[in-house]
Amino acid sequence: MPTESPDITRAIAEYVSNAHIEDFSQETIQAAKAAIIDSFACMLAGSCEPIAAVLCQYISEEGGRPTASIIGKSIKTTTTNAALVNGAMGHALDYDDITEVTKTHPTVVLLPAVLAVSEESMSSGIDLLLAYLVGFEVACSIGVGMSPEYFDELGWHPTGPLGSVGAGAGAAKILQMEKRKIAMTVSLAASQGSGLRQNFGTMTKPFHAGNAARCGVTAARLVNLGFTAGVDAIEGPFGFMKAFSGGKNFSTDAVIASLRSTSHMAESGIEIKKYPCCGSAHLALDALLTLVSTNNIDPMEISNINVLVDFDPPRSLIHSDPKTPLEGKFSMEYCLASGTVDKQVGLDTFTDDKFARTIVQSLMPKIEMKRIPGNEGKPSWMEGFHQVTIMLKSGQILSEQASRTRRGALRGVSFPEVINKFEDCASLVIAQEELPELTKLLVNLEDVSNINQLTSRMKRSIN
Repeated sequence: MPTESPDITRAIAEYVSNAHIEDFSQETIQAAKAAIIDSFACMLAGSCEPIAAVLCQYISEEGGRPTASIIGKSIKTTTTNAALVNGAMGHALDYDDITEVTKTHPTVVLLPAVLAVSEESMSSGIDLLLAYLVGFEVACSIGVGMSPEYFDELGWHPTGPLGSVGAGAGAAKILQMEKRKIAMTVSLAASQGSGLRQNFGTMTKPFHAGNAARCGVTAARLVNLGFTAGVDAIEGPFGFMKAFSGGKNFSTDAVIASLRSTSHMAESGIEIKKYPCCGSAHLALDALLTLVSTNNIDPMEISNINVLVDFDPPRSLIHSDPKTPLEGKFSMEYCLASGTVDKQVGLDTFTDDKFARTIVQSLMPKIEMKRIPGNEGKPSWMEGFHQVTIMLKSGQILSEQASRTRRGALRGVSFPEVINKFEDCASLVIAQEELPELTKLLVNLEDVSNINQLTSRMKRSIN
């Protein structure tokens, strides 16, 4: 039976109000900085995607006071709309980070929210880092108490609802709100949480991230103006945890314990993506790319490919027979087929030309995804590995396993590799000669006195 703990929302407000950058270790601050740099990379690359043009037209028609920047563009818009557009662009390529404890994309919601509010309030880099970390810890702590069904069976895109609450907490920190107003901000953000996995493979999936960022900012700004909300919307009998958990298997006690004793940035960490597609395919891709790089495999000689995963399929990989490159990002079949042919997966994997290739399309029906035997029905990511087995027409069988990294605050890549990814993505819209100074500001984010010094250098400068 679900347990009930009093005053969780107020405890969150207390945590947000009292948090200082000194509360966080250097390892977690460095990981947070890496996550922020990676998210800027994804926004800049995402600014070239069709969703960016649609949303920029939308906000242009909406109008409003220009207080915050659209990353990768040369325009400003309202604080709430900047959070929306930057969040959606940052998630457009599905190249942004994940964290294990909530199985969400944390930074693509948190950074656009705290960035927009920081720009308007002319906050510092340290303020931004602290607000990001606070929002991260709040969202993760609530996530610890959510039911397994929230993450797997009920259809929620976990990034949306949890992200809204974390974004609200982060925005409230930037605005230096008092505790009761923080509790109301969290409650109002909780009421706006949304996102359905059925929309994966369309522009609506990245909209979930942008909308969550906007919801957090909207909640903080409204409450700061005198708008009211409850102060128990997380734990109440008709609150966030019960509603989004499907009414069962949630633990409010776990939230309090987590908030008081766990550094989720240290223990769950930030996993930086190597491939611009759904994270549920990444371990399988790691295993597959090891196989094709160490063996001379002719795709035409493959009989079938079996992949064992640590979740009940399809989870987020809902397109077994994708019809578009965007659907291909959420297709184990397409990701593995393309990886087999090209021996790599990159930004150009999900272009129309690459997607339409006959050899890739003919390989997809030969790929079968199953849960690791004996664990069907259990929570996702429990096993922590995927296994790919390629059976050739000759009878030869090749198999490889890849495991999830479960140690360290920064996971999957090194800090220099994050910088390389940033410069690669940024070069799509920012002139090469401008990148060294921009990179230096990001690496030394804690020394930036006004965040506008950074965002003013994130405008498009090449055609």
